[in-house]
Amino acid sequence: MSYDLDHVTHQCSCPCGKGKIIYGNGTNDWNQVKEGMSEIACPECYKKYKFSRGGLLPINYPEYHGDKDAYEIMHRLSSIISNYCGDMGYRFWSDDLKKKRLQKYLTPEEAADKRTMYIALVYSKRLAKEYSLVTLTEIADDIRSHRYSTQVSDLSKEIVRSHKIKFNTVKLKDVIIPVEIAIRNYDAYKQADKEDAEYIAMLQKKCDAAKAIYYKDYDAYEAERKKHVIPYHLMPVK
Repeated sequence: MSYDLDHVTHQCSCPCGKGKIIYGNGTNDWNQVKEGMSEIACPECYKKYKFSRGGLLPINYPEYHGDKDAYEIMHRLSSIISNYCGDMGYRFWSDDLKKKRLQKYLTPEEAADKRTMYIALVYSKRLAKEYSLVTLTEIADDIRSHRYSTQVSDLSKEIVRSHKIKFNTVKLKDVIIPVEIAIRNYDAYKQADKEDAEYIAMLQKKCDAAKAIYYKDYDAYEAERKKHVIPYHLMPVK
């Protein structure tokens, strides 16, 4: 939904002098506020110029475009890097890596169940990241020693609440499963984190190399762009 810049805090004259460049806050039909909006409030200049770093540029002035292949590599690797270690990072793993880790994390019977597979790849791995092995062991012992979730310790209740949000149940026979998987795979998860960090570092080097190729002509572009910039100086509205 679009916002109307209806609260002007700063302004100055536009290039042609018939209108203004304004800055302030905008609202939409839902009375939501968007701060830091800029607008060329001149029918003529609005058609001629666009905002750019340091001022205004002719509206048709080209943006920087480097090597297309390098850009595609940057885009692809950046996506992998930003998602690889997240909850859904396993979607970026190779089939061989996923198979290898599942064989380490789960029994064949467990791996045949999609829910248990998700628990091992995501939820239990997160537990191993958030809690120490000693703490997880204490939580598991506490859960096993009680029948109802209302009876467990405050620390165990954290796991119960998390499990309810994720799996919509607080039955302790279900809550204990991810905890046990996290305990028995604790070292394997830590090893996987180390391997993933090394892999991400390798990808980052490739991404940086592609970035260097993509931006190799940027300094020359920027020097030329600055020659066409029309600066403006906003002043507070009294």
